[in-house]
Amino acid sequence: MRVLDLSALGPGPFCSMLLADFGADVVAVERPATPHPFDPAKSLSRGKRSVIVDLRAPRGPEVIARLADAADVLLESNRPGTMERRGLGPDVLCERNPRLIYTRLTGWGQHGPYRDRAGHDINYAAIAGTLGVIGEERPVPPLAMLGDLAGGSLFAALGIVMALYERTITGRGQVIDAAIADGSALLNLTNLAEFNAGIWAGRGRHILSGAAPFYGPYACSDGRFFAVGAIEPKFYANFLGALGLDGVDYSAQLDPAGWAELRERIASVFATKPRSHWTSVFADVDGCGAPVLELDELADDPHLRARATLVTEPDGSLTASPAPRLSRTPGRTGPAPSATGADTRDVLRESGFGDGEVNALIADETVSGPS
Repeated sequence: MRVLDLSALGPGPFCSMLLADFGADVVAVERPATPHPFDPAKSLSRGKRSVIVDLRAPRGPEVIARLADAADVLLESNRPGTMERRGLGPDVLCERNPRLIYTRLTGWGQHGPYRDRAGHDINYAAIAGTLGVIGEERPVPPLAMLGDLAGGSLFAALGIVMALYERTITGRGQVIDAAIADGSALLNLTNLAEFNAGIWAGRGRHILSGAAPFYGPYACSDGRFFAVGAIEPKFYANFLGALGLDGVDYSAQLDPAGWAELRERIASVFATKPRSHWTSVFADVDGCGAPVLELDELADDPHLRARATLVTEPDGSLTASPAPRLSRTPGRTGPAPSATGADTRDVLRESGFGDGEVNALIADETVSGPS
């Protein structure tokens, strides 16, 4: 399965990386540009091949159209109308290649009053309501994980897989409108259910927001943090027992009236010992406790190491392994990202371009690649 990835920023490359991890032949179409010292998208380029096509060149759109003729999936993340102005909209490319799954991963989607607005993860999560439920007094931006990656990339990848399966039945591709705002709103479904039932406590007061003393992080004596999620009564009892707290009315666990005082008591206990102490204590206690690991500690965690959840690359960098785990056809981290444009010649040849055409396209700078 070939995926032609025309996206540039995080959500698109992350989506196509997920597919590459499980065997897709992903061709990343990159723009001619001055190399940046650190390109975040490159961290999402494992297992992909790279071609450089200048869409502003007179023959640039023609090259993309012919590459799409040989593809199963096209992934783009331009503002609505951009691809149509270049003659590369789904009406054109899907007529040329009826089996093409044309995936549009954008912030606001292909229609609606916000469709032409600029935005980033925080904006989509804000409108979707997900940003508004996170945090205490003020909303806390969840980096770019909640909107871009969870609300965008994952739903786009799911849409692609569903469309590929449907194609095995009908033989036809289709267009996927994957809006980050839509996916982010869907992630908010359980909070909406509580709101509809009239039991939504509000930001900063919900049990899972950290308002409850039995669900949240606590500072230890060494300045590190320990996370607790003892929601169920049996885990709650085990948790308090591990801390040596007495005189607590277990039947009042869900009564917010006593949360502030209990939180102070719990915090004072955690502050007496380093995180390593509490990690050791909760290793033998079924109380839903875990250390909050920093990035430089992940490689040393015994569970992550045993499952190879994170692996060290030959160059010494740390990366996350493919997920989920499939018993018969597991994913694998592909080779290191190709140098930008390294695969231009090969991919063009595979897509039906002759050597003379490739040389001419390189000569007029429509495409770039190794000589």
